[in-house]
Amino acid sequence: MTLDAAIAAVLVDWGTSRLRLWAIGTDGATIDAIRSAEGMGATEPRAFEGILEHHLAELGARADVPVIMCGMVGSRQGWQEAPYVAVPARLDTIIARAVRVSDTPRDVRILPGIADRSADAPDVMRSEETQLLGLSRLAGPTADGLVCMPGTHAKWVRLDDGARTVAAFATALTGDLFAALSTASVLRHSIADGAGTDGDAFDAAVAASLAEPATTLMRLFAIRSRGLLAGQDAAHALGTLSGTIIGHDIAGALARFGTPSRLTLVGGGTLGTLYERALRVAGIAATTIDGEELACEGLLAAARQIWPDRLPAAPAAAMAH
Repeated sequence: MTLDAAIAAVLVDWGTSRLRLWAIGTDGATIDAIRSAEGMGATEPRAFEGILEHHLAELGARADVPVIMCGMVGSRQGWQEAPYVAVPARLDTIIARAVRVSDTPRDVRILPGIADRSADAPDVMRSEETQLLGLSRLAGPTADGLVCMPGTHAKWVRLDDGARTVAAFATALTGDLFAALSTASVLRHSIADGAGTDGDAFDAAVAASLAEPATTLMRLFAIRSRGLLAGQDAAHALGTLSGTIIGHDIAGALARFGTPSRLTLVGGGTLGTLYERALRVAGIAATTIDGEELACEGLLAAARQIWPDRLPAAPAAAMAH
């Protein structure tokens, strides 16, 4: 691409397994975007700047175009650590605590994550705080309350103060548990590659986890027993495994935060659809918003606050509060 003076800033979500960049114009609109598999987990610390500059050249970003980043790039193992903000954390504080990357001529900032430093329930997040910042801008006070963020490490977040403050959050090892059980446990023999998900089995497993969370481990082993003794097929096994884990995740969140009548679900794709279905089984209505859209909106809000001369404030009608 030819160098484009219209690019006001570049937004970057640099996670463990993927890298996403958005070139933004002075009006806040996306000019171009790049998605890459060059996640932080496969990147040597000395390679971050080279990878970033390679993609900025592809976008046509001049040397004076600033960059705002979020995600694991700001972890201790990333490019440069952006120390956590402690809960309760106002989302505007995330912007104020952005760290400027040293030893690079370009103005590159990294947003910090959020930490719960309590002795009984320590927890951390990186990148989800930026999605929550985007949610506060797009949905405003209507997002106040419980937010469900499915993923490899699912997050449950309570937003207060008109969705301006992360009051508390909890992480569940949901995705990691599913991957481990489906590929490295005895249950792998019950689940065939490419098997669909039996919806009825999924619903029943969710209901069982909500009703009897204490028997989850026993019900997980029963997936194997049912295949051996009753001929349970792979789709039924997969639906039962998914429903058992997701239902248990929801049961844990409700035990921690209480049972809301509605919540915000940050997701999309197959996993988001499964959580929507599971929440219906639990009797909870969900408003679903795409996570990538929220990450982009959160990074844009940060860029506007850090570089107001390059990105004027959003029109009043676009601001949620």
